[in-house]
Amino acid sequence: MNERSLIIIVTHNSSDFIGGCLESIAGQTYKAWRLIVVDNNSADGTVKRIRELRNQTTEFDRQNFRLICWKRNKGFSGAVNHTVSHLNKEGTAGDYKYLILLNPDVSLFPDALERLLATFDPAEPGGGPHVGAAGGLILEYEKDIIQHMGGSITPNFITFHQGAGKEYRGPAAVKGKTIWEPDYVTGAFFATPLGLFRDSGGFDRGYRPVYFEELDYCLKLKEAGWRVVSNTRAVCRHFQGASIKRFSSRFYRNYHKNRLRCAVINMDIPQLVKIFIPAEIRWLRKDATRDQAAPLLYAYLLNIIFFVFNLAVRLKNHFILNRIELK
Repeated sequence: MNERSLIIIVTHNSSDFIGGCLESIAGQTYKAWRLIVVDNNSADGTVKRIRELRNQTTEFDRQNFRLICWKRNKGFSGAVNHTVSHLNKEGTAGDYKYLILLNPDVSLFPDALERLLATFDPAEPGGGPHVGAAGGLILEYEKDIIQHMGGSITPNFITFHQGAGKEYRGPAAVKGKTIWEPDYVTGAFFATPLGLFRDSGGFDRGYRPVYFEELDYCLKLKEAGWRVVSNTRAVCRHFQGASIKRFSSRFYRNYHKNRLRCAVINMDIPQLVKIFIPAEIRWLRKDATRDQAAPLLYAYLLNIIFFVFNLAVRLKNHFILNRIELK
């Protein structure tokens, strides 16, 4: 694997984990990368920790490492899009075949990037040139328990992790295969051809600050004929929720706001009426918890206000799909 890749990590108050992430990148068997860390106005010691790690290893130098510090939080998608756009303006984006995204609370197995990128190789069983996005097998940070091996969505766009909670006993296989096709792969450990990412317009910044941008991207790729796959031989560990505490009020506000938006943008009106709304009502009756009531009300009101705008985004995506459609 000689093709060069651009790795982007977006940090925000990530001082507890970024050290382990950077050390795991430095120890990769795959070396043809350039790493750009974008800090979204951290208030802790994240930037100081990054600079310390940069100076402590010979694996990072001016040619393959860059730290960008912003004075305000532009969200995950905004940080990724801005970085890729800046490279376009520099004229250097064409130097990289793949874009790799990692969360700062991820720690990679030594061969993780090599195996992740092998997914795009036609010689890899189950891989190939029609792969538009690839993810891997994600374990709990301190336990050999599977956290994520690809995501699925319900008819009302509730997301859940395939394989979650199962014990990890070496390279996992799903139905006898190491590469399989979920509904989406998570941005915590994610790769896509950089040219495809640029042609698609990148992530939709309307999902700021976080959640559902990678799912929306995967759905667009699938609609255009590309494959989205998970390679269970590419393995990392992930703390999950290091920036936003899971199941907090803030988590639910962002999650449901973007869940509803993703449904409006990726379903036509008959599908919303016949599929999404009945599924949403069933979910509210059976599974929604009381602590989600206020975040849900906020999410419903906001998406009603922006309903017409999001339909316009759907129309814009129609032209994007024509641009990235697999020929």
